Amino acid sequence: MDSLYLLHLMLFSLLGASLASWMIYEFDNYGKRYTSVLKRLSVRSKCDYCQEQVSYSNLVPVLSYIFLGGKTSCCTTKLSKKYIIFESFGALIFAVGYLTNTLEISILGFLIIFIIFNDEKYKEIPIWVNLALFSWVITFGYELIENNFLPALYLAFALILLYLFFLKVRGLEGLGLADIILLFSISLYLGFPDFLYLITIASASLLIKIILTQKLREPHAFGSWIAGTFGFFILFQEFYVSAN
Repeated sequence: MDSLYLLHLMLFSLLGASLASWMIYEFDNYGKRYTSVLKRLSVRSKCDYCQEQVSYSNLVPVLSYIFLGGKTSCCTTKLSKKYIIFESFGALIFAVGYLTNTLEISILGFLIIFIIFNDEKYKEIPIWVNLALFSWVITFGYELIENNFLPALYLAFALILLYLFFLKVRGLEGLGLADIILLFSISLYLGFPDFLYLITIASASLLIKIILTQKLREPHAFGSWIAGTFGFFILFQEFYVSAN
């Protein structure tokens, strides 16, 4: 392994850790209002406890946590282990993506993980994540879109009718619009009949969860199961089908 290759590996690992750190902030501050897009992009991280702005020298993912001994530099309060866990995991995902020449799968992995955590906690999928996933599909699956566009459009139309039916008859959303957008993007990539297999598996998995938890009347996130199933489909296609 030459020095340039090692340098690239380190840089991509740092990028993965940085993205993980940013997504932790987005997750913890979900629903927070900003006056402008520039304000959102330029907002500085603050201490979870005393709200003091974190210095730039302490914003290096993983390394800052280690050098600070797992404590904040301002009030010396113990930091949550979520930072070292998710930042290290982000670095690992991008390192593996670089080593296996599958960085596009690493990017998709970040989006899927964020959808799962956010949808399970807040029962919502942020619009920027849906746009990012759609961008991923048209970037890395552009060759498939021509054949898959009409089936995906039919599916989206049917789901919108289902959405309107539940809204009219029961006064609630049987399926969120964000879930419909998510399924449309995934269907553009998978095509027919694979997206039907995905919906069936995701629905069955959610149904098993509801039965096991016995929370029959509570709202449940469906987008997280859709995204998780899609992730398994991609991994299966990339590493098992390609190998055979």
